[in-house]
Amino acid sequence: MVGLGILFRIFRRFVGKSLEDTGALPTRYYLNEVLNSLDKDDIGQAVKLLKISGGARVDKSRWEVVRQQVLFRCRLLMERHHKRIHTIENRIKIIRNRGRIPWRWFQKEPTERLVEYENVLSLERRAQALLEQYEKDLKSI
Repeated sequence: MVGLGILFRIFRRFVGKSLEDTGALPTRYYLNEVLNSLDKDDIGQAVKLLKISGGARVDKSRWEVVRQQVLFRCRLLMERHHKRIHTIENRIKIIRNRGRIPWRWFQKEPTERLVEYENVLSLERRAQALLEQYEKDLKSI
């Protein structure tokens, strides 16, 4: 005989992904997928799946715990990006004030380094803005 667990895994593997966007699957399926996407550091997918699950009515406490985990991860990543932005802004300020950093004479020219820092700074700011949007979406669910 085939157990229910095996049937559920087969259903999840073959049918679950195609029905995922409809919102017709059980809440526990979505919560499991949210946690799997958090393991893969895919916060965008986690937020999308939480929106699709639509604030579960049956498993409200489990849904709320998973939502809080995603919020915590967003806030943690936003803090990391904030620290990186602050560090990069300080390095840009040093390069603009003094040109070449004295203890790093054999590195790239200050203008090349400045361009690299500005590119990284724009990427960090975009990432932080995206995480802030995810946080707003999670709070509004």
